Amino acid sequence: MNQPIISARELCANGNAGWRAVTDVTFDVFNGECAAIIGPNGSGKSSLLKAITGEYHTVSGALTIMGIDSSSLPRQEMAKTVAVVAQHEHVDPRLSVSEYVWLGRVPHTFCCGKNEHERAVQQALVDVGLFHKADQPFGTLSGGEQQRASIARAFAQEPKLLLLDEPTNHLDHLARLELLTLVKQRGIASIAVLHDLPLVTPFADKVLLMSKQKMVAYASPDIVMQNTFITPVFGLNVIPINHPHINCTIHHFEAAQTRFHSPAVGTLQ
Repeated sequence: MNQPIISARELCANGNAGWRAVTDVTFDVFNGECAAIIGPNGSGKSSLLKAITGEYHTVSGALTIMGIDSSSLPRQEMAKTVAVVAQHEHVDPRLSVSEYVWLGRVPHTFCCGKNEHERAVQQALVDVGLFHKADQPFGTLSGGEQQRASIARAFAQEPKLLLLDEPTNHLDHLARLELLTLVKQRGIASIAVLHDLPLVTPFADKVLLMSKQKMVAYASPDIVMQNTFITPVFGLNVIPINHPHINCTIHHFEAAQTRFHSPAVGTLQ
């Protein structure tokens, strides 16, 4: 069996102030697989990404990347292997789009020639549909285009593992689908924190469900995206629907019970 790109076994990690960020997380992601991390706010989704990158400290369990203990990976090697698209990136708006995407080549500065760098940057721009805007200032791009530029920077890095922290935030529905399709079609092992539950099944080969900093389940979408798991964690009922045009199931979600109750209507005295 192929070696997973990333593997965690009963991973526990602490935040920078020593608080427990994630507990007992176990999963594998293989080359070409896309995994979605889902859970309510504060459930540990982004914290798990920080544990993977080493920003949060592993206190027990095991985390390996390309078969190597993550704590043993030199920073330069980690930068070559793992690309991160964060929720909020502070980019100098004066940078051209191509200059910004070039930043993805920094980990490869001393191991590749100029032609190889240029090839990777141009291909990444083509792949995300921004080649025609390569010379424009980053600040002139729309929100969706800026997210695509962030994906292009990550693609130019040519990583083995791509981590995305809520990459579809602040995008319209079409832009969300387009962005996740770009990632899926790239064929890189990818882990994405997603808030928009209907996007999970089309994107993910595996789903990691978190609640209260602990892993609840890790399996294929047809297993995790069911009432057995979703209702206790989110308070939602899952309604599976057969897609009318292609052979797949899509999911609709509705409140299992409302958390808010309207006050009784009465007459002011």
